[in-house]
Amino acid sequence: MISGNGYLQFLQKAFAQFKTRAVIVSWILVISGMVMVPVLFVFVSPSLIASQPAPLFMAQGMPPQEEKREEANPVPTTHIRELVPDEAKSSFVHPRSPSSPKPPHHVFDHPREEIHLLLDTSRHRLFVKHGDRILHTATASTGKGTLLVDPQNPERVWIFDTPKGRFRIQSKLENPVWIRPDWDFIERGDAVPEKFGDRLMPGVLGSYALGFGDGYFIHGALYLNLLGQEVTHGCIQLHPEDLQFVFDTVPLGALFIIT
Repeated sequence: MISGNGYLQFLQKAFAQFKTRAVIVSWILVISGMVMVPVLFVFVSPSLIASQPAPLFMAQGMPPQEEKREEANPVPTTHIRELVPDEAKSSFVHPRSPSSPKPPHHVFDHPREEIHLLLDTSRHRLFVKHGDRILHTATASTGKGTLLVDPQNPERVWIFDTPKGRFRIQSKLENPVWIRPDWDFIERGDAVPEKFGDRLMPGVLGSYALGFGDGYFIHGALYLNLLGQEVTHGCIQLHPEDLQFVFDTVPLGALFIIT
């Protein structure tokens, strides 16, 4: 039999051995955990990353994916060919008289995307524009700026200049007929006819004419060698090919700026 002291020593020895083994097991578990956690993170982290929404990455400083910029589609040209019923009357071209008020230069609200015209009289260049983009450039003839007095009536005076300001394309004519005004006969030294039919001159304005108010038109040039000069009675003359482009591209109501 084991004595009382011997039994107590046996228990103390057994407890010491159990404590040692518990410490060893605990350290084994700790070391095993330190190894397994990174391994598990390697396998699990891709799925966690994939599950995160895009704004989270942007908030963490990751740059957003750059958007693909698509080139703007070319501007389609319109094909408007409107005939005015009273074509001869609408084609009546006349310069302004100093005694009459100047053509109204209205300021219009103009969307940038709208096709419009710009005439630079100093360079004799007409631009067809879509916003800031130039679609076409044409050489233009403009008013010669001379003055004519009716010898039979000195109060009748005409100034042959091209008006400046902001206008709208008010009419588009095909095969326009010009009605010779009094000043054309007076300038040539001819007698002013009494019959209306003697004033009609088809083909003088070219194939097309675009009116922008007060009898002023954009039309064809009768003498191509004079294009780009100040030779007209106030209207704007273009080469037939440029006139074709302007007529096909510029719609009724388009803004027309003359500087």
